[in-house]
Amino acid sequence: MRDDTPDSVAFSSGAALAMLDVVLRDPSGGLPGSLLRDRLALDAAAACLRLEGRRETTFDIRDAVCLARAGDALGPAGEMFMRWRRLVRINLKGSGWHGQLQSVLPDQVAETLAAPKPLDGSPVAQALQELSAVLRAFPRQEAAALMVADVTLTRALGWDRAMPLLAATLSRKDLRKIADGDTNMPSRVHRAMIAACDGAIRNAADLSRRAAKLQQVAPKLRSKGAADAVALFLGHDAVSPSGMLSPMIKGTSVQMTDRSARRLCDRLLDLGVVRELTGRSAFRLYGV
Repeated sequence: MRDDTPDSVAFSSGAALAMLDVVLRDPSGGLPGSLLRDRLALDAAAACLRLEGRRETTFDIRDAVCLARAGDALGPAGEMFMRWRRLVRINLKGSGWHGQLQSVLPDQVAETLAAPKPLDGSPVAQALQELSAVLRAFPRQEAAALMVADVTLTRALGWDRAMPLLAATLSRKDLRKIADGDTNMPSRVHRAMIAACDGAIRNAADLSRRAAKLQQVAPKLRSKGAADAVALFLGHDAVSPSGMLSPMIKGTSVQMTDRSARRLCDRLLDLGVVRELTGRSAFRLYGV
């Protein structure tokens, strides 16, 4: 970026968000928006765990969530991802969105957000204002502050679902400076937004191509429940044959045996439309 003045950086940040807006509103319907948000939620969870001084990777997070049985504790890694996943699934244009947001946040943070309040400035400025306010009040609640900031940004832009953009691009040092009111941080946040939008756009393009390939082969799949299984792949970062496809496809009443689930995943892998995400020979996970 040749012109590194605050105004130039802010302009570039706005342009990046405008480009992302075009991608998200893709009229062709080819973008698997739920899958993109799930993937970004995974990245945000991993980044927030690092902010807390934890070492869990995206592989650890996937295992914690996808391999857990009903009633199992997910641990800090799994819980962090589930918080972000719940956040990105809130319809921010629907009734009750504010209460759903509060349910995702720690109680002490939620209590301070009694009602949405009007904010001034650009979407990024509004997000920064809320990020700073939560960090000042709750210095150790970085994840909650980033969630509030992303929701604020989303509502300012008129999107219906939050996009995790800031968590993966702001460091602990950045967040401390924001809380302290460092006057240089608005430009830093704009740069972080540029990087986040670039990553989201690249991710969206990749997932759109992969989703198109999966949907092309879907009619050829003969397994009972294949269509529902494909829909699951298009909405989740990772799918476990045992638990998410068997004995019943998650979110449906369609039954599938463990053997059929594994055969379907192997078939999709052979066709090159899904990837095995763990590198293991057992307890495997698959994703678009």
